[in-house]
Amino acid sequence: MKAWVLLASLWPALALAAPEGQRTVVVGTHVNQVYGIDIKNNQFTVDFYVWFRWEGDDFKPIESFEVAGGRIISKTGIERKKLGALDYTSARVVATINTFWDLRRFPLDSHTLEIELEDAEHDERTLVYQRDGDNIGISPDLQLPGFVVRSTNSEARTHVYHTNYGDTSMPSNNESRYSRYHFTIDIERPGFGRFWKVFFGLFISVLVSWCAFWVRPKESSPRVSLGVGATFAASAVTVTINNSLPDTNAVTLADKFIMLTLGFIVASVVVTILALTLHAQNQEALQQHVDRVCRWLFPVTYGVLLWLTVSTA
Repeated sequence: MKAWVLLASLWPALALAAPEGQRTVVVGTHVNQVYGIDIKNNQFTVDFYVWFRWEGDDFKPIESFEVAGGRIISKTGIERKKLGALDYTSARVVATINTFWDLRRFPLDSHTLEIELEDAEHDERTLVYQRDGDNIGISPDLQLPGFVVRSTNSEARTHVYHTNYGDTSMPSNNESRYSRYHFTIDIERPGFGRFWKVFFGLFISVLVSWCAFWVRPKESSPRVSLGVGATFAASAVTVTINNSLPDTNAVTLADKFIMLTLGFIVASVVVTILALTLHAQNQEALQQHVDRVCRWLFPVTYGVLLWLTVSTA
């Protein structure tokens, strides 16, 4: 019975025992600051500490690790020492990381900033990362202009490359496997401040176009000018919004608002042409009825469609 108890107590260690020749390296990060969340160029810059703990003098993980999908700008303050039987090393790293933002809900968007570390010299046969869950995190002073941090997460996992890079010592199934440390920061835009900054010009443009419903058809020049001016104003706002975003095939919330707004401005111009036509045909009663209906139908319909667009995005 004692033998079975002893075996049961050792089972977790036996289950986690590394294969022969494989080294476990404990890795952790502490993010100091995130600079320049660049939506236009699909990248961000992060300043963080990274550390490694392992056993064996033949490994130098601080020199061989790389930031997956990014570029290390600087690696400073490198420290090396012994922690009992373990080797320890740490450094402060500044890196620029490329990412593809999910902009389908822009400007009510939320994103995940990912820091992925991988050893460039050792595949999973010789090195496996294990996250230092007790010590990783972010600085309480971390601030992201335009965003707030909602949560963080970390894990160590295997990343598979579907090639052996011509290295015949690797398995011949046309793939190579590397251990990767993965740290994420979930961020989102707080409130509707950014929303109003982006769309305020559009809302003013469509409101100006609706003013035509209060202008008498015999004053044709001012009435037509309202629709034309609103179209140019909305187009200018559209250019400004598009210039702040990267090229994407996704239809964003901003795109939907632009199309909806331009559609209502064009519809108001069509109603103006109809009113001028009815006035020329001396159908004043019908013309006035059309204007009265549109004064309330357009704003109500526009508001409902905006709400549905936001709620379903």
